[in-house]
Amino acid sequence: MRIVPESFAFTLLLGLFAALPALSIDISAPTLVLLPKALGTSTTVAGLTLSFFMVGFALGQLSGGRLSDRRGRRPVLLAGLCCYTAASIACTLSPSGPALVGSRFVQGLGAGACSVLSFAMVQDLFEGDAARAKRSYVTVVFGAVPMLAPALGSVLSGFSGWRAVHGVLALAGGVLTVVTWLGVGESRCSDLELFAPTAVRGVVRLRDDPGFVGLTSANALSYGGVFAYIAGSPVVIIGQMGLSSAVFAAVFACTAAALTLGAWTSGRLSRRGLGAARLLGLALGTAVAATLALAIAGMAGMTSAVILLPPLLVALFTRGISAPNLQHLAIERRGEQAGAASAAVGVSQLLSGALGSAIVAALLPDLGLNAVAIPMALFAAAALLVWRWTTSRR
Repeated sequence: MRIVPESFAFTLLLGLFAALPALSIDISAPTLVLLPKALGTSTTVAGLTLSFFMVGFALGQLSGGRLSDRRGRRPVLLAGLCCYTAASIACTLSPSGPALVGSRFVQGLGAGACSVLSFAMVQDLFEGDAARAKRSYVTVVFGAVPMLAPALGSVLSGFSGWRAVHGVLALAGGVLTVVTWLGVGESRCSDLELFAPTAVRGVVRLRDDPGFVGLTSANALSYGGVFAYIAGSPVVIIGQMGLSSAVFAAVFACTAAALTLGAWTSGRLSRRGLGAARLLGLALGTAVAATLALAIAGMAGMTSAVILLPPLLVALFTRGISAPNLQHLAIERRGEQAGAASAAVGVSQLLSGALGSAIVAALLPDLGLNAVAIPMALFAAAALLVWRWTTSRR
């Protein structure tokens, strides 16, 4: 029995596809400190399990998105889920650090393919405000993962060891594979030429579309600011502000909740017909104001959580609004190549996140809190400027 695309169950399923990479990262994060002793390896190899997963994630998006434009969404999605499940089983049974690194790379490939197809399928099945609303609600499911996965990973690794974490991921992959096989049909229109050679050249054509490049860049820059917070907040909150790990976990959960609430708000407003351009103008402008307030507070030496938390929550809330709308506008422009377009959007986010993380790492020794707040403000301002430039060209 096929799952109706308009149903909540279908939205939940797409959200879980999109959340597989974040789930795989966040739930396994508490196990990294256990791996050197458990597998007789070094902390460097333990860290590489995350790095290689991210490389696989990026490659999975690129290959899965482009291949789905040629072969259809359903077969590529099933292949990605099978790849993810098999790799998770291999992670569970890994006898050494290098074996786990290799398995995590393959796991990232499968997760990346599933994630990119989630957003491509939205574009296949919905149009206009309905597509924006569906993408926003998928983001709500995706945003809930950072609030739940780390705690689940801690519980599993504490009671049953690090292998139990990957065992749960394998079980999740298996369940999603069966549900997809039984309940998800092909979303790409049958009258499109799936095997057309022009689909292979989709990525090149995307570069030639200034509107797509501008929207994708604005989205990536907005994400870079959020990742600057993700990368630097543990050091600032625990190491420099002297707060406990429990307080950090609470702050992180609050910011993830703000992001999720922003996505839900975007979905509600989209269903009521509020245009993407108006939403984005308000969201991106508010993000600049909030991050600028955060940076000014940091430079003035106001490091109280009572002062810093409100603008931080506002910044994350606005990202929840802007992300689905920017992604929708970008992918909608390239509807005939939704897979390749979704991959370009996803990979550009990864690159911007890596840039944000590197900037924060370089500035932390000298600037402390400002090493996070200032890059957040700069990324937010750059996203707004690129958005304004893109809309002026349109």
